[in-house]
Amino acid sequence: MNKLLLGTLLAFACFSSFADDLKVADDFKSGDLVSADTFNQIFDTIENINRTVVDSDLVGVWSCDAMTTRNTTGWSSKSLFYILENSQVNLTASSSATSLESAYTISTSSPSPFKRTLASAFRGTYILHNNKLFTKQADESEARIWDVDIISSTRFELTFLETSAQSFPTNYASFITCDSAEAVPASPTSPTATNNKTGINLAWTDASSDETGFKVYRKLSNESEAKLIATQIAVTYSDTDLTEGQTAYYYVTAYNDNGDSAKSKEVSVTLDGILPTVVSVTPINNAVLTDADVDFSGTRYGTISLAITFSENIEISCIRTKSMGQCDDSLTGGIYGNNNVTGAIAIAGGDNAYSWLGKGAKGTTFITTIPCTACNQSDNTDSFDITVRSEKIKDANGNFMAEDYTWSFTINDTR
Repeated sequence: MNKLLLGTLLAFACFSSFADDLKVADDFKSGDLVSADTFNQIFDTIENINRTVVDSDLVGVWSCDAMTTRNTTGWSSKSLFYILENSQVNLTASSSATSLESAYTISTSSPSPFKRTLASAFRGTYILHNNKLFTKQADESEARIWDVDIISSTRFELTFLETSAQSFPTNYASFITCDSAEAVPASPTSPTATNNKTGINLAWTDASSDETGFKVYRKLSNESEAKLIATQIAVTYSDTDLTEGQTAYYYVTAYNDNGDSAKSKEVSVTLDGILPTVVSVTPINNAVLTDADVDFSGTRYGTISLAITFSENIEISCIRTKSMGQCDDSLTGGIYGNNNVTGAIAIAGGDNAYSWLGKGAKGTTFITTIPCTACNQSDNTDSFDITVRSEKIKDANGNFMAEDYTWSFTINDTR
């Protein structure tokens, strides 16, 4: 990340604002994709809250909370201040392009969140100029001035300003926070993309209660921009319009009559219909080994090298215990004792049962040693049956082996 970008993001973090208003999607974690679309969305937000307020920012229907330190009839006491919650404020444009050309109209529910001493609704006009809102109630001769702060596309704040001896600021609310009553929905969270061999399965969590539906966007690795591929109500989608080996990047938005939400996090996946297989083993199937194939340097009885090579990089799926059905984090590799046979590769023989390859193992070729208990004992034979458990071997795109792979070999002591 370059210094200019880092500085910009730090400056963004220092804005006096509400975190929920600036939340782009659910929280990013290590390894998540941060796409150009996501960065553009962040910078658009920065630009929106760090610019001159325009009339279109304010026109609409708003739900506002007004605060004052004066005891006011109908307002709720919060110990050190009083609040009037969920008041409706209507800001309506005139026929002119801007309120400075011809004043726009303001009206509120009753009691008024603007003038705290007014028991009825507020009716009047307003003009926006240089981030200041000038409001004038219909039966007053003087306008009042409010400082305007845009927090997000769906929230703004007004701070009452002392303007003259005519202002009587004690008659007005000190501070007003307004949220759009015509808000777009919250962005979907926790998106996932899963390869299912013939297509990609997408899923996400609905984080809003006012959406009409969802829009699914996709960008292929050879494309510069994401394209809308589906508009729907369901929180899952199956993309079958891909070819083998294609990598696709997805994000989702929620929408309603007021517009689209922020984008979800981006997820990517590669369409892969080819299952991993075992391509070679050592010793080979049905091999008959002798003392010359045994290493007697490290153990009392000797050891034999065992190797398995797969058709592609594989990883071991979560090893689960039979009793609890949970991941057993202790299974991280190596050979395990008689009763611990839940690993990916089971070895039966040599008077013991073993489990090889535990949770977290990755790669193409795996090598270990197994004890030859009959070796160094005259006229004895060790027989081994080895099973690669298909339900525990998967490739990078989540494809498991189609079936178990098994082979056998023996070691004869000829001395």
